[in-house]
Parts: sequence; C-alpha cells; structure tokens
Amino acid sequence: MAKVINPYCLSSFLAFRYLVDPDAEWIPGVKPTYPNVAAQGQIPVATMAEIENNLRRIVAERLTPTTGILLSGGIDSAILAAFLPRGTRAYTIKFNAARFLDESIQARVYAEYLGLRHTIVELNWTDYAAFAPVLMQYKKAPLHAIEVALHKAALAAKADGLDTLIVGNGADSTFGGMDKLLSRDWTLEEFYQRYTFVDPFRALQHPVDLRSVYQGYVGADGLLDTQRFLKTVHGIGIIQSFETAVGSTGLGLLEPFEQLRYTEPLDLARIRAGESKYLLQALFRRLYNNMIPPTKIPFARPMDIWLADWAGPQRAEFKSGVDWRDFTGDQRWLLYVLEQFLNLLDTGRIHG
Repeated sequence: MAKVINPYCLSSFLAFRYLVDPDAEWIPGVKPTYPNVAAQGQIPVATMAEIENNLRRIVAERLTPTTGILLSGGIDSAILAAFLPRGTRAYTIKFNAARFLDESIQARVYAEYLGLRHTIVELNWTDYAAFAPVLMQYKKAPLHAIEVALHKAALAAKADGLDTLIVGNGADSTFGGMDKLLSRDWTLEEFYQRYTFVDPFRALQHPVDLRSVYQGYVGADGLLDTQRFLKTVHGIGIIQSFETAVGSTGLGLLEPFEQLRYTEPLDLARIRAGESKYLLQALFRRLYNNMIPPTKIPFARPMDIWLADWAGPQRAEFKSGVDWRDFTGDQRWLLYVLEQFLNLLDTGRIHG
C-alpha cells in the first residue's frame, strides 16, 4: 500500500540531494541521520603554509597501518596522499562506461610518485542496482549518485583489513573549487535557478517552494553569500553522503579539509580568471615537484549513459505528461533513486 509521503522531503531531495531540515521525516518515524558536522570549519587558516601544516597534523594524528585513502584524479586527495608513508593503500574509483572519464589514469601517476599501494575499484550499473537498496535502508533516504561508488571502494578497503579511510571532500567549498558557482554575483532567484538540482515544480505533483533555504544567505545588497551557502547547505549534504557510504561498511572516515576554515576573503578575481583553488594548486605543485595540476576533474558519474533508456518515474507523486528526456543524466538519477526509495517505503523495507 502506498504511503503518504511528506511533500517537503520529496522537494528537498530533488532540489538539494538531501533533506536540509534535520527534523524532516519521510513518513512518521523515518528520517535520515543528520551528518556529524562538529569538526567542520574549526581550525582557522590564512596561508598555504597553515593549510599544509594543519592538514599534516590532522592526518598524522589518525594515521595507523590500517588507514588508507580514497584517491581521485584531482588535487585535493592528492595533497592528502602526499602526507602518507610509502606503502599506504590507496583506492580509486573507475566507472565502466564507454568514452567516460577515467580518473584512475591520473591517480596512478600520484600513487607511483608517492609509492602507494594502488587499487582501482571498477563500477558498473549492476553495482548501483545491487547496493542502492541496501544503502537506502541504512540511510533512510535516497542516495546522492556518489554513494554507491564510495561504498564499493570502502568495501574493498575493508576487505584489505583497513579500518579508516581519508577523503578529500570539503576542499572545493572552502578554497574556491566551485568556480562555476563563484563565477559571478547572484540574486536569490538567479542562484535558485542555477543551483537547484531538480526544480520540484518541474517534476512533482505537489512541489514545495524551497526558496526560504536560500533566503538566509541573502545580504542587504540583495546578493547571495555564495561561499557561505556552499560551505553549509551544500557541504552538509556532501558530508552526509560520505558518512553514509563509508560508515555503512563499518570503517571510520577522516575528512581533513572539512576541519579547516579559511579566514581570508577568497580572491574571486583569480577564481573567475581560471585559478580555482589557487592556494591548493600552489601547494600541490610544491608537494609534487612542480607537476602541473590537472584540469579540474569532477567526480562525474555516467548516468547519462546508464539511464539513457529509462522512461522516467511512474509513481503518482510525479507529474504526468513530462518529457523526462529533457533532464540530464544526474537529474534522471535523482528522479530514479527517489522513486526506488518510495517503493522501498511502500513495501516496509525502510522503517523507523
């Protein structure tokens, strides 16, 4: 029997990829665990040296022979990897999809330079079909598209005897990595249209207007404080995804960048001129003997390929007569996984 779902939850997940209100329940008694953000932004840093020294200290305090790292092709996890001893295990996710970005090629360069034991974890759509229901039962919410991939990598680390994984999230939101969102000043309505992942009014029968979430970040000049929004609203959702994906395997999670708070104003002119994360780029070059930082590598997923033939959601909560082909691959994933989650609620496989 179909459950009556809180319409706020439907809209919040589509708009932000998680429930922004920590008290929101899908149905009475069913709500996800809000992420642990106690350490977020506790340590003030103002210079490249302070960033490096604090990252080294955070890593060293938790480092044991059973600590590994999730190593992408970008510079954030590569910086953290440079603080690890030779022989440390590193795991890189590779999506098996035709003509899709292979981050393992660049990650292998880092691993060989540092002498890490490198494992490539391959992902297929069958992994998403297998792991997504289990993870949603654990999380009590639909999934960000990164969670299945992170979960499989964490399972590989656990099988190798590790108990802790270091991850590089938090660098983008703190040090100016989201250059497209920082590319200009935004009014609330402009940023709502730019940032919202799936506008609930495009997809749902009973959408909830969530502009109030953005309202708290609008200054007296009528412009949105984009940096603060990204560190809080956006950042908390990412932390929740990492905690779900890794924590569900029983492994501990270390997020060094999340503990830092940059106390200086970001140089938006440099970012808008193409120097995203300029401080971290300089640190990367120093740690890697002037290796040229790679072009920014997003943690992309091949949903446009894997969900190309998906007909769209069929449940009554979604609008009818919509051409779902107008939605991007990542948007189609949010719609797909939300429908799968609601089906699990109906069958009682997710409960409080």
